[in-house]
Amino acid sequence: MTRLPALCAVVAFAGGIAAQNNAAERTQAELMRSQRSLQQNRSEVDRLLDARLRHDLGLPAEVDTGLFRVAAPTTTEAMERAQQELRDEDAATAALLERYKKLKGEVDQLQADAKERAKAEQRSREIVVPPANVAPTKRSVQRPSGADPVPPTPAPAGEVAKPRPATIVEPSVVDAGLDPVRGQIQGSQDHQRVAQALFKAGQVLMDRADIARQQGQAAAAKDLDARAKDRIVRAVDELGPLLQEREPTYQSLFYLGRCRELLFRLSQRYDGLSLETTREWQQREQEVREPFLKITARDVVKKGERSEIEMLGPWGMAAQTAMEHFRWINLNGGYDPRAAIEALTWPGERAQ
Repeated sequence: MTRLPALCAVVAFAGGIAAQNNAAERTQAELMRSQRSLQQNRSEVDRLLDARLRHDLGLPAEVDTGLFRVAAPTTTEAMERAQQELRDEDAATAALLERYKKLKGEVDQLQADAKERAKAEQRSREIVVPPANVAPTKRSVQRPSGADPVPPTPAPAGEVAKPRPATIVEPSVVDAGLDPVRGQIQGSQDHQRVAQALFKAGQVLMDRADIARQQGQAAAAKDLDARAKDRIVRAVDELGPLLQEREPTYQSLFYLGRCRELLFRLSQRYDGLSLETTREWQQREQEVREPFLKITARDVVKKGERSEIEMLGPWGMAAQTAMEHFRWINLNGGYDPRAAIEALTWPGERAQ
Protein backbone atom coordinates (compact mmCIF):
# COMPACT_ATOMS: atom_id res chain seq x y z
CA MET A 1 0.00 0.00 0.00
CA THR A 2 2.91 2.31 0.60
CA ARG A 3 4.20 1.92 -3.01
CA LEU A 4 0.96 3.07 -4.68
CA PRO A 5 1.18 6.71 -3.61
CA ALA A 6 4.82 6.85 -4.61
CA LEU A 7 4.01 5.43 -8.04
CA CYS A 8 1.22 7.92 -8.50
CA ALA A 9 3.58 10.72 -7.57
CA VAL A 10 6.15 9.52 -10.11
CA VAL A 11 3.51 9.29 -12.85
CA ALA A 12 2.21 12.75 -12.00
CA PHE A 13 5.74 14.12 -12.02
CA ALA A 14 6.51 12.52 -15.43
CA GLY A 15 3.23 13.83 -16.83
CA GLY A 16 4.11 17.29 -15.61
CA ILE A 17 7.52 17.09 -17.27
CA ALA A 18 5.96 15.87 -20.55
CA ALA A 19 3.42 18.67 -20.41
CA GLN A 20 6.18 21.15 -19.78
CA ASN A 21 8.16 19.77 -22.79
CA ASN A 22 5.10 19.99 -25.03
CA ALA A 23 4.44 23.51 -23.85
CA ALA A 24 8.09 24.42 -24.52
CA GLU A 25 7.92 22.99 -28.06
CA ARG A 26 4.70 24.87 -28.76
CA THR A 27 6.25 28.00 -27.36
CA GLN A 28 9.36 27.53 -29.54
CA ALA A 29 7.25 26.99 -32.70
CA GLU A 30 5.12 29.99 -31.82
CA LEU A 31 8.29 32.03 -31.27
CA MET A 32 9.68 31.02 -34.69
CA ARG A 33 6.40 31.92 -36.41
CA SER A 34 6.40 35.23 -34.59
CA GLN A 35 9.97 35.92 -35.70
CA ARG A 36 9.13 35.14 -39.36
CA SER A 37 6.06 37.34 -39.14
CA LEU A 38 8.14 40.10 -37.57
CA GLN A 39 10.73 39.83 -40.36
CA GLN A 40 8.02 39.99 -43.04
CA ASN A 41 6.43 42.99 -41.32
CA ARG A 42 9.78 44.77 -41.17
CA SER A 43 10.35 44.08 -44.88
CA GLU A 44 6.91 45.47 -45.66
CA VAL A 45 7.60 48.55 -43.51
CA ASP A 46 10.91 49.11 -45.34
CA ARG A 47 9.16 48.76 -48.70
CA LEU A 48 6.43 51.22 -47.75
CA LEU A 49 9.00 53.67 -46.39
CA ASP A 50 11.03 53.41 -49.63
CA ALA A 51 7.86 53.96 -51.67
CA ARG A 52 7.02 57.05 -49.58
CA LEU A 53 10.55 58.45 -50.07
CA ARG A 54 10.37 57.81 -53.83
CA HIS A 55 7.00 59.56 -53.98
CA ASP A 56 8.27 62.59 -52.02
CA LEU A 57 11.42 62.87 -54.18
CA GLY A 58 9.52 62.49 -57.45
CA LEU A 59 11.29 59.25 -58.37
CA PRO A 60 9.59 56.47 -60.35
CA ALA A 61 7.78 53.84 -58.38
CA GLU A 62 9.60 50.68 -57.40
CA VAL A 63 9.75 48.18 -60.24
CA ASP A 64 8.07 44.91 -59.44
CA THR A 65 10.82 42.31 -59.19
CA GLY A 66 8.39 39.42 -59.46
CA LEU A 67 9.04 38.17 -55.91
CA PHE A 68 6.32 36.17 -54.26
CA ARG A 69 4.88 37.70 -51.12
CA VAL A 70 2.83 35.52 -48.80
CA ALA A 71 0.71 36.76 -45.98
CA ALA A 72 0.70 33.51 -44.03
CA PRO A 73 3.81 32.00 -42.37
CA THR A 74 5.75 29.56 -44.52
CA THR A 75 5.40 25.89 -43.64
CA THR A 76 7.44 22.84 -44.65
CA GLU A 77 4.71 21.60 -47.00
CA ALA A 78 4.46 25.01 -48.67
CA MET A 79 8.24 25.14 -49.13
CA GLU A 80 8.32 21.69 -50.72
CA ARG A 81 5.41 22.58 -52.99
CA ALA A 82 7.09 25.85 -54.01
CA GLN A 83 10.38 24.06 -54.74
CA GLN A 84 8.59 21.49 -56.89
CA GLU A 85 6.86 24.29 -58.82
CA LEU A 86 10.24 25.98 -59.29
CA ARG A 87 11.76 22.76 -60.68
CA ASP A 88 8.83 22.36 -63.07
CA GLU A 89 9.19 25.96 -64.25
CA ASP A 90 12.93 25.49 -64.77
CA ALA A 91 12.31 22.41 -66.89
CA ALA A 92 9.68 24.23 -68.96
CA THR A 93 12.04 27.20 -69.41
CA ALA A 94 14.86 24.91 -70.57
CA ALA A 95 12.55 23.25 -73.11
CA LEU A 96 11.37 26.60 -74.44
CA LEU A 97 14.95 27.89 -74.66
CA GLU A 98 16.02 24.85 -76.65
CA ARG A 99 13.09 25.32 -79.02
CA TYR A 100 13.92 29.01 -79.38
CA LYS A 101 17.54 28.24 -80.31
CA LYS A 102 16.39 25.71 -82.90
CA LEU A 103 13.90 28.13 -84.47
CA LYS A 104 16.44 30.97 -84.42
CA GLY A 105 18.94 28.82 -86.30
CA GLU A 106 16.32 28.04 -88.94
CA VAL A 107 15.41 31.74 -89.28
CA ASP A 108 19.08 32.76 -89.65
CA GLN A 109 19.55 30.13 -92.35
CA LEU A 110 16.46 31.32 -94.24
CA GLN A 111 17.63 34.94 -94.04
CA ALA A 112 21.08 34.00 -95.36
CA ASP A 113 19.49 32.07 -98.25
CA ALA A 114 17.25 35.05 -99.05
CA LYS A 115 20.26 37.40 -99.13
CA GLU A 116 22.13 35.07 -101.46
CA ARG A 117 19.13 34.87 -103.81
CA ALA A 118 18.80 38.68 -103.77
CA LYS A 119 22.50 39.07 -104.61
CA ALA A 120 22.19 36.56 -107.44
CA GLU A 121 19.17 38.41 -108.86
CA GLN A 122 21.01 41.72 -108.55
CA ARG A 123 24.02 40.35 -110.43
CA SER A 124 21.74 39.01 -113.15
CA ARG A 125 20.17 42.46 -113.59
CA GLU A 126 23.48 44.36 -113.74
CA ILE A 127 24.12 46.29 -116.94
CA VAL A 128 27.67 47.17 -117.91
CA VAL A 129 27.80 50.76 -119.21
CA PRO A 130 30.87 51.45 -121.38
CA PRO A 131 32.88 54.57 -120.56
CA ALA A 132 32.71 57.71 -122.66
CA ASN A 133 34.16 57.74 -126.21
CA VAL A 134 34.65 53.96 -126.26
CA ALA A 135 33.02 51.90 -128.98
CA PRO A 136 30.82 49.12 -127.62
CA THR A 137 32.09 45.60 -128.11
CA LYS A 138 30.24 42.68 -129.59
CA ARG A 139 29.47 41.38 -126.14
CA SER A 140 28.10 44.69 -124.88
CA VAL A 141 25.69 45.06 -127.79
CA GLN A 142 24.59 41.43 -127.73
CA ARG A 143 20.90 41.13 -128.51
CA PRO A 144 18.57 39.54 -125.97
CA SER A 145 17.59 35.95 -126.46
CA GLY A 146 14.70 35.47 -128.88
CA ALA A 147 15.35 38.61 -130.91
CA ASP A 148 15.89 38.28 -134.64
CA PRO A 149 19.39 39.24 -135.75
CA VAL A 150 19.67 42.13 -138.19
CA PRO A 151 21.14 40.88 -141.49
CA PRO A 152 23.98 42.91 -142.97
CA THR A 153 23.15 45.16 -145.96
CA PRO A 154 24.51 43.57 -149.16
CA ALA A 155 26.97 45.70 -151.14
CA PRO A 156 26.50 46.28 -154.91
CA ALA A 157 28.54 44.18 -157.32
CA GLY A 158 32.13 45.30 -157.65
CA GLU A 159 32.08 47.38 -154.48
CA VAL A 160 33.42 46.62 -151.07
CA ALA A 161 31.06 47.10 -148.16
CA LYS A 162 32.13 49.98 -145.97
CA PRO A 163 32.26 49.26 -142.25
CA ARG A 164 29.73 51.12 -140.17
CA PRO A 165 31.15 53.73 -137.81
CA ALA A 166 31.19 52.74 -134.17
CA THR A 167 28.37 54.21 -132.14
CA ILE A 168 29.62 56.56 -129.46
CA VAL A 169 27.78 56.18 -126.18
CA GLU A 170 26.96 59.60 -124.77
CA PRO A 171 27.77 59.87 -121.07
CA SER A 172 25.11 60.89 -118.62
CA VAL A 173 25.28 62.26 -115.10
CA VAL A 174 23.17 60.33 -112.64
CA ASP A 175 21.79 62.25 -109.67
CA ALA A 176 20.50 59.91 -107.01
CA GLY A 177 18.48 61.48 -104.24
CA LEU A 178 19.87 65.04 -104.19
CA ASP A 179 16.99 66.91 -105.79
CA PRO A 180 16.53 70.68 -105.46
CA VAL A 181 15.35 71.87 -102.08
CA ARG A 182 11.54 72.21 -102.04
CA GLY A 183 10.95 73.28 -98.45
CA GLN A 184 12.36 73.49 -94.95
CA ILE A 185 11.88 70.71 -92.43
CA GLN A 186 11.22 72.24 -89.02
CA GLY A 187 11.75 70.33 -85.80
CA SER A 188 15.42 69.34 -85.54
CA GLN A 189 17.35 71.25 -82.89
CA ASP A 190 20.68 69.53 -83.54
CA HIS A 191 22.30 72.34 -85.55
CA GLN A 192 25.65 70.54 -85.79
CA ARG A 193 24.19 67.41 -87.34
CA VAL A 194 21.99 69.35 -89.78
CA ALA A 195 24.96 71.50 -90.86
CA GLN A 196 27.11 68.40 -91.31
CA ALA A 197 24.47 66.75 -93.51
CA LEU A 198 24.10 69.89 -95.65
CA PHE A 199 27.86 70.20 -96.05
CA LYS A 200 28.24 66.58 -97.18
CA ALA A 201 25.37 66.98 -99.64
CA GLY A 202 27.01 70.06 -101.14
CA GLN A 203 30.35 68.26 -101.34
CA VAL A 204 28.77 65.34 -103.22
CA LEU A 205 27.09 67.72 -105.67
CA MET A 206 30.37 69.51 -106.35
CA ASP A 207 32.12 66.17 -107.01
CA ARG A 208 29.39 65.24 -109.50
CA ALA A 209 29.73 68.66 -111.12
CA ASP A 210 33.45 67.96 -111.65
CA ILE A 211 32.58 64.65 -113.31
CA ALA A 212 30.04 66.34 -115.57
CA ARG A 213 32.56 69.05 -116.46
CA GLN A 214 35.13 66.42 -117.45
CA GLN A 215 32.53 64.78 -119.69
CA GLY A 216 31.81 68.08 -121.44
CA GLN A 217 28.40 68.74 -119.87
CA ALA A 218 28.86 72.36 -118.85
CA ALA A 219 25.15 73.09 -118.27
CA ALA A 220 24.68 70.09 -115.99
CA ALA A 221 27.86 70.97 -114.10
CA LYS A 222 26.70 74.55 -113.56
CA ASP A 223 23.32 73.37 -112.27
CA LEU A 224 24.97 70.93 -109.86
CA ASP A 225 27.34 73.63 -108.58
CA ALA A 226 24.41 75.99 -108.00
CA ARG A 227 22.60 73.37 -105.96
CA ALA A 228 25.81 72.64 -104.04
CA LYS A 229 26.25 76.33 -103.21
CA ASP A 230 22.68 76.52 -101.91
CA ARG A 231 23.30 73.65 -99.49
CA ILE A 232 26.66 74.97 -98.30
CA VAL A 233 25.17 78.42 -97.59
CA ARG A 234 22.40 76.73 -95.62
CA ALA A 235 25.03 74.79 -93.67
CA VAL A 236 26.81 78.04 -92.71
CA ASP A 237 23.48 79.54 -91.58
CA GLU A 238 22.78 76.41 -89.53
CA LEU A 239 26.14 76.80 -87.76
CA GLY A 240 25.25 80.38 -86.79
CA PRO A 241 23.72 79.63 -83.34
CA LEU A 242 26.67 77.38 -82.44
CA LEU A 243 29.22 80.04 -83.40
CA GLN A 244 27.55 82.61 -81.12
CA GLU A 245 28.82 80.77 -78.06
CA ARG A 246 31.80 82.11 -76.13
CA GLU A 247 34.00 79.18 -77.18
CA PRO A 248 32.47 77.30 -80.12
CA THR A 249 33.28 73.61 -80.41
CA TYR A 250 36.17 72.49 -82.60
CA GLN A 251 33.76 70.56 -84.81
CA SER A 252 31.64 73.65 -85.54
CA LEU A 253 34.71 75.75 -86.36
CA PHE A 254 36.17 73.03 -88.59
CA TYR A 255 32.97 72.66 -90.64
CA LEU A 256 32.72 76.45 -90.94
CA GLY A 257 36.22 76.55 -92.45
CA ARG A 258 35.44 73.69 -94.85
CA CYS A 259 32.20 75.38 -95.99
CA ARG A 260 34.03 78.64 -96.62
CA GLU A 261 36.70 76.75 -98.58
CA LEU A 262 34.08 75.20 -100.90
CA LEU A 263 32.42 78.60 -101.39
CA PHE A 264 35.88 79.99 -102.20
CA ARG A 265 36.31 77.37 -104.97
CA LEU A 266 32.87 78.16 -106.40
CA SER A 267 33.70 81.87 -106.47
CA GLN A 268 36.93 81.06 -108.33
CA ARG A 269 34.96 79.18 -110.97
CA TYR A 270 31.94 81.43 -111.46
CA ASP A 271 32.51 84.83 -109.82
CA GLY A 272 35.92 85.68 -111.28
CA LEU A 273 37.81 85.41 -107.98
CA SER A 274 41.54 85.25 -108.81
CA LEU A 275 44.93 86.60 -107.81
CA GLU A 276 44.32 89.59 -110.06
CA THR A 277 41.70 90.81 -107.59
CA THR A 278 44.32 90.97 -104.85
CA ARG A 279 42.30 92.63 -102.10
CA GLU A 280 39.23 90.42 -102.45
CA TRP A 281 41.41 87.30 -102.82
CA GLN A 282 43.29 88.05 -99.59
CA GLN A 283 40.07 88.82 -97.74
CA ARG A 284 38.44 85.56 -98.79
CA GLU A 285 41.59 83.60 -97.96
CA GLN A 286 41.63 85.11 -94.48
CA GLU A 287 37.96 84.19 -93.99
CA VAL A 288 38.76 80.56 -94.82
CA ARG A 289 41.75 80.43 -92.47
CA GLU A 290 40.04 82.19 -89.56
CA PRO A 291 38.16 79.17 -88.07
CA PHE A 292 41.21 76.93 -88.48
CA LEU A 293 43.43 79.49 -86.73
CA LYS A 294 41.01 79.60 -83.79
CA ILE A 295 41.26 75.82 -83.47
CA THR A 296 45.08 75.80 -83.55
CA ALA A 297 45.17 78.58 -80.93
CA ARG A 298 42.94 76.64 -78.51
CA ASP A 299 43.78 72.98 -79.06
CA VAL A 300 47.24 72.94 -77.50
CA VAL A 301 48.51 70.02 -75.42
CA LYS A 302 51.46 70.35 -73.03
CA LYS A 303 53.82 67.39 -72.80
CA GLY A 304 56.95 66.66 -70.84
CA GLU A 305 57.83 66.19 -67.20
CA ARG A 306 57.52 69.89 -66.47
CA SER A 307 54.79 70.49 -69.09
CA GLU A 308 57.01 72.94 -70.94
CA ILE A 309 56.57 71.49 -74.44
CA GLU A 310 53.41 72.59 -76.24
CA MET A 311 52.03 70.52 -79.11
CA LEU A 312 48.89 70.68 -81.16
CA GLY A 313 46.05 68.35 -80.25
CA PRO A 314 44.15 66.22 -82.77
CA TRP A 315 41.81 69.03 -83.84
CA GLY A 316 44.70 71.47 -84.04
CA MET A 317 46.66 69.13 -86.30
CA ALA A 318 43.60 68.61 -88.51
CA ALA A 319 43.08 72.37 -88.80
CA GLN A 320 46.74 72.94 -89.64
CA THR A 321 46.59 70.24 -92.33
CA ALA A 322 43.44 71.82 -93.81
CA MET A 323 45.17 75.22 -94.00
CA GLU A 324 48.26 73.72 -95.65
CA HIS A 325 46.09 71.88 -98.20
CA PHE A 326 44.17 75.09 -98.93
CA ARG A 327 47.45 77.00 -99.45
CA TRP A 328 48.91 74.28 -101.72
CA ILE A 329 45.81 74.20 -103.93
CA ASN A 330 45.89 77.99 -104.27
CA LEU A 331 49.52 77.85 -105.43
CA ASN A 332 49.44 74.75 -107.63
CA GLY A 333 45.79 74.26 -108.54
CA GLY A 334 46.14 75.98 -111.89
CA TYR A 335 49.02 73.85 -113.10
CA ASP A 336 48.39 72.35 -116.55
CA PRO A 337 50.81 69.59 -117.61
CA ARG A 338 49.77 69.90 -121.29
CA ALA A 339 52.12 72.35 -122.96
CA ALA A 340 51.47 73.98 -126.32
CA ILE A 341 53.52 72.71 -129.24
CA GLU A 342 54.86 76.21 -129.91
CA ALA A 343 56.29 76.33 -126.39
CA LEU A 344 58.47 73.26 -126.91
CA THR A 345 62.17 73.93 -127.38
CA TRP A 346 65.25 71.80 -127.89
CA PRO A 347 68.99 72.39 -127.68
CA GLY A 348 70.42 74.10 -130.75
CA GLU A 349 67.08 75.57 -131.91
CA ARG A 350 68.36 79.13 -132.15
CA ALA A 351 71.53 78.06 -133.98
CA GLN A 352 69.42 76.80 -136.86
